[in-house]
Amino acid sequence: MRNRSRVAVLVVALVACGSFAALSAAAPKRKPLGPREREAVLALVKAVDLAQATDSISDPTLTWNHHVLKSGNYTGYVPFTLTANAPYASTAMYVRAVSRHDGMRSSSEHSYLRDWLLNNRDVMPRQAETVYVGIGEMPTAGLAGASSRTNTAQAAAASAFLAQQQKDMEKQQKAAEEAKRKAETRELDPLLFPFEEYFFFDLGNARGGEARTIERALALPPGEYDVYVGLIDRARIKTSSPAVLHRTVTVEDFWSDQLALSSLILARDVRSLKAAFAAPQQVEHPYAFGSAEVIPAAGATYTTDEALTVVFQVCNYGAPDSDLTANYTFYRLDGERRLFNRTDPQLFSDADLPPAGAWESQAFASQTVPLKPFPPGRYELEVQVRDRLTRATAKGTVAFTVASGLR
Repeated sequence: MRNRSRVAVLVVALVACGSFAALSAAAPKRKPLGPREREAVLALVKAVDLAQATDSISDPTLTWNHHVLKSGNYTGYVPFTLTANAPYASTAMYVRAVSRHDGMRSSSEHSYLRDWLLNNRDVMPRQAETVYVGIGEMPTAGLAGASSRTNTAQAAAASAFLAQQQKDMEKQQKAAEEAKRKAETRELDPLLFPFEEYFFFDLGNARGGEARTIERALALPPGEYDVYVGLIDRARIKTSSPAVLHRTVTVEDFWSDQLALSSLILARDVRSLKAAFAAPQQVEHPYAFGSAEVIPAAGATYTTDEALTVVFQVCNYGAPDSDLTANYTFYRLDGERRLFNRTDPQLFSDADLPPAGAWESQAFASQTVPLKPFPPGRYELEVQVRDRLTRATAKGTVAFTVASGLR
């Protein structure tokens, strides 16, 4: 049995299907919009229409950070943080995603929400931003115990071959079911925006001069998108213009047999929760996964007195008899990119990982590194995961800065 690194490792046991789940039927029905709320949402829709048609520059008072993870039903989970450097008391927010194909934004997609607003239809159903991780744990104390390999390499190879046959059969069945579901659901209509949603909240409690932050999430199939976010103060619709931000988001195709990593999340903290959030609260906590919540770092600048924590998702590794090696390598970016240092590898087997699904597997992992040995400067962390069973390698990178002294 080999020694295994356990420095701040987190592994998540996801829901039984091993993926994020969408709350649609379980989501509470919304209240009908009042006249001022309807006016605010319609103003935002029109402002985003204009921004989309003219390719206008994003409002400088808004900043954006997002991550892309694997979820269920062939849909990527995109939690994001929007920072507003201007006061918005009673805020209305509208989010739209527009498909891109061959580098060009789609011109044929239109808004279901606009039609609903103009024709006074029934209350618009809650969209897929309620995607969440259901029953599951992200233990903050590290791995639960020692792991040892019980099968020989020959048995593992035979098992993997049989498992692949089962995967292929179940993949075909799931593809047929997915095609039927797409034919029956409105939200995947190719002539509608793949995602659009509105929110109301109060940002008036932030102290003067402080930036206001909002966290929400999108659900998008694999592909490239233009995402627009509009904000307006409902109390000043007549005297102010909406602020609009535009970003391009790419959702990787995690639904294959290729080993892949999600976005690398720089985290300020990972908090244990007494229980998972209920659906209405989960919308406001898109980085909560079961009974743990990742608190993303406000920025990518640290001091030497702090520690860097990275959280990410490993997708499509071989199982059973999993054998993963995660390497964390740091490079200096001041001048030519060059090696600075690396941590001891993290090693994962079946005992360390959640049970794999029928033909897919994923788990969260994390590493925490004190920055005291890092001289001030610009750095890049490269995470590389190797899978012995499939002989595949996947990697991701994230840049950060180390500053001297206390902030």
